[in-house]
Amino acid sequence: MRLHSATVALAGILITGSAAADTLHLRSGQEIEGTFLQADTRQVKFMGQEGQPKLYSLRDVAGVSFAERASAPAPSPQPVSNPTRATVLAGTLIPVRMVDNLDTKTTQTGQLFTATLDSNLVANGVVVARRGATLHGKVIKSENAKRLTGRSEMQLELRDIVINGTAHPIRTSGFQQKGKSEGAQTAKKTAAGAGLGAAIGAIGGNAGKGAAIGAVSGLGVSMIKKGEPIQFPPETLLEFSLEQPTTLPVAR
Repeated sequence: MRLHSATVALAGILITGSAAADTLHLRSGQEIEGTFLQADTRQVKFMGQEGQPKLYSLRDVAGVSFAERASAPAPSPQPVSNPTRATVLAGTLIPVRMVDNLDTKTTQTGQLFTATLDSNLVANGVVVARRGATLHGKVIKSENAKRLTGRSEMQLELRDIVINGTAHPIRTSGFQQKGKSEGAQTAKKTAAGAGLGAAIGAIGGNAGKGAAIGAVSGLGVSMIKKGEPIQFPPETLLEFSLEQPTTLPVAR
């Protein structure tokens, strides 16, 4: 019975305590200002203004009132993190516009060239490099047709892309273009056999239209023109394919 009464009394203390200020009310009429610490079915632990915790028998306690506590400030919203790097998957197509003029009559194997990105390079919804970004490439092979015989050949690959002012290495599939040696029928068979769905535009000096040529794997498409040099004038559109996954910084 005593335990039951003590439990009821404790509940009354706690209910009363939810209402007002950190004050311990004793049955003797004394009120003690301080900080409520804890209570059980036998006693209340309360720290007065002197800073020393004390235990008070539940039989001597009339109630506890609590001071209003300032609510904790709401946490500041975390800024949305913007990725600083992204991985571009293997097989991603990289369309570029030539800046330099390449011509098998004058271009040497090993020569470097410059191009610009023709559309944004995107990875997982993030723009890694914006249209107009500079790329550098290398002429893997440049061979002009011999007079009256043979055929011209040019192979290109991209070596790096400039993002935020720094050149970052990339590896692309080689791009290959061959001059004609067996007539129009061979050109048709070669392009069809590549199975790449490449759009082969004007090549050999027709800078107005340019050339969109897909090189998805290996050395890409071969187009054949008898005894003529191969020319990639400025603004020619070429398309390369990324050979392996590459992590690059995101354009600012």
